[in-house]
Amino acid sequence: MHDVFPAYTTQTLELNLPKPRHLLEDQVQTSPRSPAEWFSQHFPEQVKQFGCPFLEVREARGDGFSTVTPLAPNIDFFAAMLGGDRKLGESVVYYDPEMQFYYYEPVLQLYKPTTQEKLQSYYRGFMIRCAQELNNDTNKLNLFLEFRSDKIAKAVVQRAKSILAADSSFFCATSPHQRIKGPELHERLMRVLCETMLERSEGACLTVTQAYHVFCRLSEQRQLGELKRSMFKEVMKDLVRDVHGLALRRDVPDLNNKQQEAWRGLKLVGVEELAG
Repeated sequence: MHDVFPAYTTQTLELNLPKPRHLLEDQVQTSPRSPAEWFSQHFPEQVKQFGCPFLEVREARGDGFSTVTPLAPNIDFFAAMLGGDRKLGESVVYYDPEMQFYYYEPVLQLYKPTTQEKLQSYYRGFMIRCAQELNNDTNKLNLFLEFRSDKIAKAVVQRAKSILAADSSFFCATSPHQRIKGPELHERLMRVLCETMLERSEGACLTVTQAYHVFCRLSEQRQLGELKRSMFKEVMKDLVRDVHGLALRRDVPDLNNKQQEAWRGLKLVGVEELAG
């Protein structure tokens, strides 16, 4: 007895992306038909910048049945995927000066350090989600096994070091990005001291020692750790000059007529908050 349909199959290599939808279809979420479409729906911005997530092969039989097999991942896309969706408040960066990955913690609204191993697990988790949510027209072996291997996961995280790279300005004292710990936090605190607790006053005098003691109490309250007096002075003298237009003088006499470093015409305000 002869088969009704021919037994031959055809194979085609494809870069599958979601098909453009008409305006009336924009409110309807169509189901992805391949792993590439699944990831494209979840990370559309990364697709725009780095291209299709997978090279896939489609095998079509004469009876009209077809299967899709992802053959190779686009490492650049998946490295960018680790950066998260900025629209949802997600963010991961590789801070070049320290060779360290950081992720944004939305509750604290701060960046916290993370490990390469955790990012590899994050990547593997998406592969499993993709395999679970696709229909049976997809060959899932590579999603479950090959693409979750240490070799591929490490390659993705390694590539992310360049794609998600951030330079020293990312966590500088004037940047909107803040992390849970870092040397720039002392400078941020000095800016608070300079801008909110110091004001111009004719005849007043503020010594470096007085300002440093207040700063140390603020730093202790915020558990930032110690900062050397010499480093405090170097940063603070520039801040006072920029904010209040006063230069640090070294010829201001104290009660014993001994010269000391101070700012003439500047006084502390709001110090009562530090009491106790």
